[in-house]
Amino acid sequence: MNRWGLLIGVVAALAAVTFAAFGNPAPVDHRRQVVVWGIDIGNPNQTGTQAVIRAFQLRHPDIHIQVASMGVGTTDPQKLMTSVVGNVAPDIMFKDRVDLPDWSSRGAFRSLDDLIARDRGKDPFCPRPENYYPAAWREASYDGHVYGIPMALDTRVLYWNKARFQERAAELRANGCDPNRPPRTWSEVLLYNKALTEFNPDGSIKMAGFIPNFGDSWLYIYAFQMNAHFMSADGKTCTLDSPQSEAALAFMVKCY
Repeated sequence: MNRWGLLIGVVAALAAVTFAAFGNPAPVDHRRQVVVWGIDIGNPNQTGTQAVIRAFQLRHPDIHIQVASMGVGTTDPQKLMTSVVGNVAPDIMFKDRVDLPDWSSRGAFRSLDDLIARDRGKDPFCPRPENYYPAAWREASYDGHVYGIPMALDTRVLYWNKARFQERAAELRANGCDPNRPPRTWSEVLLYNKALTEFNPDGSIKMAGFIPNFGDSWLYIYAFQMNAHFMSADGKTCTLDSPQSEAALAFMVKCY
């Protein structure tokens, strides 16, 4: 056998090995592919989103939803902008409401106005502003145009540990606090906090009474309780350094 015959034989052998290793090629999926970025489908907190996707695909068996989380926080900004510039952006993007105006102002997101107008009165699932809280609908819009569909809202509540209150009942009463109810004012929070906080012999905290930033609570939560505004009415001036915001920050510092 000459070298060409040997080469052909080697190529044929490689082809045979490749076929044996991988078997028949995967069947082609002829369904329409809709790519969704920003949803961590493996997150147990996303069970509702998973149910929505399953229900959608049952209604539309001709469509296949491809979901990708795209990194920490469910979004990689650099990857998203690169995909937009390269014209390979996802069809749908799950984005935090605070990011939507920024991306919309860059022309990275498509306005939904024409699609909503097209399906209004025809599709019962067509989003309508009257079906959402006004604040949520406004946050999904930019410069008079709708760029997103509000999906979820969250709220903040004060939890109190009744068993812990009873354990520290003597300390609470000594501080003028009622161990049978939670604090109702900022002044009471400070008193309860002092009575509930327990220290180790070396001075380190064994158990904290109240931590202002615990549970995804931030300055704005307390500032809004003081009727503070972070922006002027025309949205052009930052008013963060107001007496109301200063009082809220001072309260947080006192808690710590």
